[in-house]
Amino acid sequence: MAKNSQDLAQELLRIFSQFKRPSGQHPFSKQGIKPSEFILLNLLLKDCDDNSVGMRVTEISEKLDITPGGVTHTINSLEKGGFIERSADPNDRRIVLVRATEKSQKVIKQLYAEQLHFIEGLVTFLGEQDSQEFIRLFSKTLDYFKESRKK
Repeated sequence: MAKNSQDLAQELLRIFSQFKRPSGQHPFSKQGIKPSEFILLNLLLKDCDDNSVGMRVTEISEKLDITPGGVTHTINSLEKGGFIERSADPNDRRIVLVRATEKSQKVIKQLYAEQLHFIEGLVTFLGEQDSQEFIRLFSKTLDYFKESRKK
């Protein structure tokens, strides 16, 4: 029997609700950072080279699609842990720039390797064809969510 869109939506909702944090300690927490902090640090490390003075909070906010207040909250937490440092923009002292520290570079490199290893296990489990289909569908799903937020 064919399922209608409401039945399919309910099944997707049931499946989405099963994506919970794994029991036990999350790899991020072992390093003293939250997943949201990992994302921000990863952005800083990816978009700022060694000679960079850092990024503005507004830039980070735009790239991560979160409010400047949310970015500031995350930055405060990361600064307490010694993962980022703030400095004044050399061209405009009113602007604060944020950059990753050497400590965060080491931690992010290790966490990225752990994540990659975990996802490689998923790829092996799914196989090449299902992995490619999963990527296609997940990308399409993200496009839908982005469009929905704009409305």
